[in-house]
Amino acid sequence: MPRVIVLDTFPLRSTANQEPRAGAGLSVLDHCHQWVKQCVQSGSRIVAPAVTYYETLRELERLNAVSQIARLRAFCHAVPDRYLALTDADIDLAARLWARARIAGTPTAGQEALDCDVILAAQFLNMRLQAPDIILATTNVSHLLSLFRAISGQVSRRKV
Repeated sequence: MPRVIVLDTFPLRSTANQEPRAGAGLSVLDHCHQWVKQCVQSGSRIVAPAVTYYETLRELERLNAVSQIARLRAFCHAVPDRYLALTDADIDLAARLWARARIAGTPTAGQEALDCDVILAAQFLNMRLQAPDIILATTNVSHLLSLFRAISGQVSRRKV
């Protein structure tokens, strides 16, 4: 079974970038873009959850970044099953996870916030795959790790 890599917002945002110019200094976003590209080329299944697509798209819309929006959409819809639609089961689980995190004293956003991290966690968990078959690619390790600990009591952290 190929490795499944679920992209959080920053890695997904990198897919909207142009290819870095040869000889140019690479930013963290450029490195991330190259890593995602290498994962695709190696046969990994890349997943763009609806909630990270939303977070990425809303910022590109705010910037009126038309070319980047086109690249983001093309990447997310390039292959079947790359874009992971949000389901009622995801929303139901996200609500339970949000409550569990609050009860555990680990709020992940303000009381009235949408709390995209909890929705991402629900989409990730609802895929029902086990490590090492699934990886959540993020630059937000400590925040998501705290969330997963609060909701499950155990999390495996591995640097990719």
